[in-house]
Amino acid sequence: MTVDVLHGVSDIAADDWDALTRDLDIDADRGYLRFREYLESGQSLVVTERGSGELRGALHGALTTSRTGMASHPWKFVGSPSVLRLAEDDPDAEQVHRTLRNLAGAGRSEAAEDAEPVWQVLDRRFGSCYVIRGFDSSELILRPRLDAVEAEQVTRRLIEKAQSAALEHGAGAVAFPFVRPGDKVLRGVLAEYGFRSGVVTAASAFHLNGCTTYEEYLEQLPSRRRRRYRQEERQLLTSGLSTGETDLLTHAERIARLEAQTLAKHGGRPDPAAIQRARTVLAEALPDAVRVPAVRRDGVLIACALHLLGRRSSLFMAYGCDYDVADRGPSYPWSCFYHPIRMAIEHGAETVRLGLEGFEAKAQRGAVPEEREMWIWTPDPEAGARVGALLEFLNARNTAYLARFSG
Repeated sequence: MTVDVLHGVSDIAADDWDALTRDLDIDADRGYLRFREYLESGQSLVVTERGSGELRGALHGALTTSRTGMASHPWKFVGSPSVLRLAEDDPDAEQVHRTLRNLAGAGRSEAAEDAEPVWQVLDRRFGSCYVIRGFDSSELILRPRLDAVEAEQVTRRLIEKAQSAALEHGAGAVAFPFVRPGDKVLRGVLAEYGFRSGVVTAASAFHLNGCTTYEEYLEQLPSRRRRRYRQEERQLLTSGLSTGETDLLTHAERIARLEAQTLAKHGGRPDPAAIQRARTVLAEALPDAVRVPAVRRDGVLIACALHLLGRRSSLFMAYGCDYDVADRGPSYPWSCFYHPIRMAIEHGAETVRLGLEGFEAKAQRGAVPEEREMWIWTPDPEAGARVGALLEFLNARNTAYLARFSG
């Protein structure tokens, strides 16, 4: 057996990668992972194992930097106030924030505005992370038809190499931020190798249950939800807006500006030019998978969503909207939910995967959330225990919060 550390999926022959991932969905596709490498600011690392002349397993990730986005940066994620799940008028908010800072080792600050951000405290204490994640999950990629013993052996060797590779590249931790609760082999090995865990978020999806038409899917919904679907689609038809799919490359500049508006609305500081470059890279990496449901008024694109259509599911990537346009409301559910459901059914996909967070709007329309566990390892057991206490604190809050959407 040979275990190697490579610096990108392009270092693996296309035929080898395709043989390894042939039974998996689009987020294991070579083009998708090259796009992820483009997005990450830190060095990409791919740990692989070969045996008997074939690629038997791989894990794909990147090292964090200060520019790494929150979903790919464990310290930013666990240090974010959003994962505390506080209501606006929560009387315990001050105490909860204080507990988070104490567990992170931030100590006290006389003025909140002068306090060092929690993620920076964690980054200073524990160092950067080698992060293994995909679209909405963290997992190892194993060759099809490995038996249970082989799968566990390959998983062990990959995890061991990930730990040593992290230290060799100057990282202070290894993180699997979005592990599925049903991934028993990975969870067992992570626990064995000293990783600590806690639920931090969930991934939502529409499960299409073998439906072959959109009407069949609607009929299986509870009556109140079915009425909502039909009402919102009817509102769109009567609003004077037109709908259809559009080409990402042709309209990349406008699509990027709409996405930037949505990010800014939610507190971000987007760079439309950077978004346009990323969308161009995505379109070139996965030309046959990109779908852009678009809404227009008088021929002008005023809202759109970006999805990737794979063999088993479609992935919701982004939404953009011109918020100065009146009566645009139905554009969001149509482009993010209803059209993608139709599209997935038409292509025989099993699910519409909506990514992480944003549970309210998704659950209102029948999307089902599945918890994601963050698993983190540090080489110092004492430091690992401190990380574990932080994850246990967040686990209690997130488990209770996510239970609201389980029914």
